[in-house]
Amino acid sequence: MVDTYFDIKPYLNAIARDQLILTANNRLRNHMLRAYGQWQASNNIQVWPTPRIYSLSQWLESRWEMLQRRAYAPAAQRIISNLQRQTLWEKIIGESSLAQALLQAEPLAQAADSALRNLELWQLTEEDVRSADPILNIQSNSYCWLTWLGDFRARLSKLSFITQETANQILINAFKQGELTQEATLYLTGFDDIPPQHQDLINSACHELVTIKPLDNASHLQRTELNNTEQEMRAAALWSKQQLEQNPAAMIGIIVPNLGQCRDQVERVFVEVFEPLAALPDQPRYTLPFNFSAGTPLATTPIIAATLDLLELQKSSWELESLCNLLLSPFFGDADTELVLRAHLIQTLRKQGKFTISLSDLRYHCQKLSGTLAIPANETHLATRLVQLENYRRQSFGFHSAEYWCDFFQQHLQLLGWPGTRRLDSQEYQQLTLWNQVLDNFLQLDATGINFSYSNAIQQLRSIAGKTPFQAQTPNSPIQILGALEGAGLQFSHCWVMGLHHRQWPPVPAPNPLLPSNLQRTKKMPHASAERELEFARALTAHYQQCATQVIFSSAHSDDDSELSPSALIRHLPLTAPAQLIHTHTTASAENYSLLTHSKQWELVDCANAPLLDITKEPVRGGANLFKEQAACPFNAFARLRLGATRTEEPLAGFSPIERGNLLHDALATVWRDLKNQAALIALDETSLGNLINNAAQQTVNALKQKRGTSVGAYYAQLEQERLSELLAEWLAQEKTRPPFSVIAIEEEVQITFAGLPLKLRIDRIDELANGELLLIDYKTGQPKAASWQGERMDEPQLPLYAVTASSEIAAIAFAQINAKAMQWIGTGELHVAHDGIFPGKQSWHEQLQEWQHHLQQLAQDFIQGDARVDMKNPTTAQYAEDLLPLNRLLEADALAAFIQRQQGAV
Repeated sequence: MVDTYFDIKPYLNAIARDQLILTANNRLRNHMLRAYGQWQASNNIQVWPTPRIYSLSQWLESRWEMLQRRAYAPAAQRIISNLQRQTLWEKIIGESSLAQALLQAEPLAQAADSALRNLELWQLTEEDVRSADPILNIQSNSYCWLTWLGDFRARLSKLSFITQETANQILINAFKQGELTQEATLYLTGFDDIPPQHQDLINSACHELVTIKPLDNASHLQRTELNNTEQEMRAAALWSKQQLEQNPAAMIGIIVPNLGQCRDQVERVFVEVFEPLAALPDQPRYTLPFNFSAGTPLATTPIIAATLDLLELQKSSWELESLCNLLLSPFFGDADTELVLRAHLIQTLRKQGKFTISLSDLRYHCQKLSGTLAIPANETHLATRLVQLENYRRQSFGFHSAEYWCDFFQQHLQLLGWPGTRRLDSQEYQQLTLWNQVLDNFLQLDATGINFSYSNAIQQLRSIAGKTPFQAQTPNSPIQILGALEGAGLQFSHCWVMGLHHRQWPPVPAPNPLLPSNLQRTKKMPHASAERELEFARALTAHYQQCATQVIFSSAHSDDDSELSPSALIRHLPLTAPAQLIHTHTTASAENYSLLTHSKQWELVDCANAPLLDITKEPVRGGANLFKEQAACPFNAFARLRLGATRTEEPLAGFSPIERGNLLHDALATVWRDLKNQAALIALDETSLGNLINNAAQQTVNALKQKRGTSVGAYYAQLEQERLSELLAEWLAQEKTRPPFSVIAIEEEVQITFAGLPLKLRIDRIDELANGELLLIDYKTGQPKAASWQGERMDEPQLPLYAVTASSEIAAIAFAQINAKAMQWIGTGELHVAHDGIFPGKQSWHEQLQEWQHHLQQLAQDFIQGDARVDMKNPTTAQYAEDLLPLNRLLEADALAAFIQRQQGAV
């Protein structure tokens, strides 16, 4: 059982006399109450009155409520909440002409509200600001803030609101006037810095003020240095684990000054050390022996992040990746039963090649897939939900109250089947409870009289959820991970303070930009100067040195950008090597491997041979591409053509290389369907030929642009049309110099059976020369080579396959290379007329056809027999198969070889 983190003994007399004790924060109050409860239990006392221990904010709230119950006239006002303050500031700044050039009102509103708090906590007035700024004018930050402040106070008055600081002043007056009874003695604990107004209020509330400081412990102080912050965090985690192994009753504190910025990284490292298998999908979520004082933002938890995204589903457009992630969310309707539909829908959306997807596109493709896929009706609710959502969307127009939007959002989520059909775990239930609190906070905004648009209401919800910390309800943990201020007043058996390098400790000054800097320095406001930060850091460091019997201070030699050195506040401490602090130096990766290898019996399974292809039960996909894939790598052919592992291209700005190639094919097809032969081409005058080319380019580009929608602009399409026209003009000039020909086939589809495989082929073009010889043509916009037709595993088997399966005798095959770098013919065969770029091979044409026939039949038989070896033809093949790495496990080849070697050695 974890002991208490607070020494309650110095406060027992005060508690016995029912005297008031104020703590700096609620966390410290809870530790004090728990410590007192353990002390009572240790004395066999089962029932006792609750001691008067409050955090400062709780005590202020209780005194204010007492004044209101007594009908004290100055207290007959409402205290504006933090959220209401922020919203009012954002409204004022957003409407101000002084802030029109500012892009983000939210951080500016936070600075403005912080400036007002500091002004009132330090008991200053607007006149003090004016006096401290000698160049107060319209370009001054202070001038802007004072202008907004006047509007802010006017709106508070109109709404009958006061700030918490104004309420504090009323409390001060009430104590001085005898409306509130003063305490005989008041105790303070955990306070390192008290603003003047709070100090005045505390002094007014008591006759005697007592601050009990922790006893000076004889601490063993050490300092250590690590290479970087990641190693520093891991060293602290390993050290903590070592302490618990040696003493399960240890109470360990890990203090991280910038915990708010690096919480996720710290948590990841500690999880890796304490539970290496936690990342595995079949591992249940359970409580680890450490607890964070800083909760994660509620908006970042999976269920609430999905909730906020679902509320925005009806917006006009979505980023592709975000929408795909949302479709797979378990909190969206019937995600489990609709998995097949949604997987096909995501694949369809990715094939569109768009960066953004509109709601209408999503609905259209969903409805289309629901009708074409053989999925039971009870597994296709998504299409119905999207249609209903479109009808419901009309209610999202205009500006409305927070209450209206709360009702709207609840109905909206219900319509989308939120929070899904999967049973929620404990943490998700806790997060949903906090979500209801977010909605309650949002409802407070009605008191400001501000109405919101749909997008603004969502933005407010996101902001509130982002500022609402989620801390899972966990039992008392032996390791407490705390920020710089959260360890105030706590005691540990062991403590590690990390991150104390010269750039972070003391913290860098960050004065409020809206108040005169000299005023902040003079009054010693928070973060106002280097001197104040040094004083503050020195006081905290002194406390850390007394908070445990063993305290370790650490720093890193470098971060990602530059070198670091230890803070001057800890350099005097004796330096200890990390290896002397951490004796059980077992890395997380080694633990992970050990646990995995001993948890199950591993078995090596040979997967080089797939089941035979049964063409009566299994469709044959790929056409001529089947031979190209099989030649490149048998496994690739099996994965893509039999398992259906498709490659999805990433969205591009404009047309992709594949789309540009298709544009050229389609434009040339349009031209030759019109011309039909070379004679017609030569007969055209320059103007007529230009019109033919421009019309073909315009027709094909417009057709593709219409398909791509708004992702391709008119100006870009015009540039693409001009580029295509220039290529066509240059290529057709080449066509005029060839021997006479007629085009007898254009993009012709044929169905054949080859080596037992039913195939559907598409031929780019077949020309008939004047002597009757046929030439097969394949357009290429890249860098084709005649060598790609040679060898048992051809790079480009398409034309050889056409040549050996054609119903009429083919005399030659050729690539038509058409790009900005080269316009040329690359071919082979036995033509009886001279043709530029087409030459006989090293063997007769008849022998070449027989060789192709043999190699292609072998590739076909290998595919039918289920050859699925991971046998990349060359490095280029592996480069173009990166999408299959999760399936072919190529990156694990070395690890697999090492495993086999170990297995054989064990035998």
